[in-house]
Amino acid sequence: MKKRYQLLFTIYCLLSAFLLLGCGGAGPGSPGSYGCEDVGLICEVTITPTYQDKNTYSVDAFRDICPDLTAEYFADHSATATLSLRLLNPNTTYQPGTVYIEKYTIEFRRSTDSIGAPPIQSDTRYKTIVLTPPSGTTINTFDTTVVFVDLIRKNKYRTDVLSGQYSSGPAYINNYTASYTFEGQSLGKAIKIFGQTNFQIGSFDYCGG
Repeated sequence: MKKRYQLLFTIYCLLSAFLLLGCGGAGPGSPGSYGCEDVGLICEVTITPTYQDKNTYSVDAFRDICPDLTAEYFADHSATATLSLRLLNPNTTYQPGTVYIEKYTIEFRRSTDSIGAPPIQSDTRYKTIVLTPPSGTTINTFDTTVVFVDLIRKNKYRTDVLSGQYSSGPAYINNYTASYTFEGQSLGKAIKIFGQTNFQIGSFDYCGG
């Protein structure tokens, strides 16, 4: 009987841990947040990569000559971060404080189908983003432009993949996940908001816009 209770207790603990992970207690890079619930908020972010003002999940690391003999457009890849705030309890009479984001960090993880790909160094940028809290059932959203994969990391990827030390698919393509951590504070409490997106990097045609 004692063993049975121990087994039930173990199962309960595992289920509790799983539920906590799904309620904002996620690890770094996983969707969710840290500290937002302490100030009465649910914080989320979605990441949409962009290049030449278009949404794309393909990062070009090779600059080619276009058919018209001009050099292919080649610059940092950016992303639109859409941060959203909603009240943890829409019926509360307590007004949460403003969230001040101060910096964000991007970490790059190789996908399981690209485990032999070059590592990409993490990137930390300092940027102030002011997120005002909503009221009732309103959701406040804020779009801001952030770095995705800059020229330094694109050029390093090209050098690494051409060195022969790493593997890649056709057109030097490998798959990664970019995990973002936005850090700041609200009412003196530390806030972190996590988001991520998958992408591929290699040689892509961006001639002609």
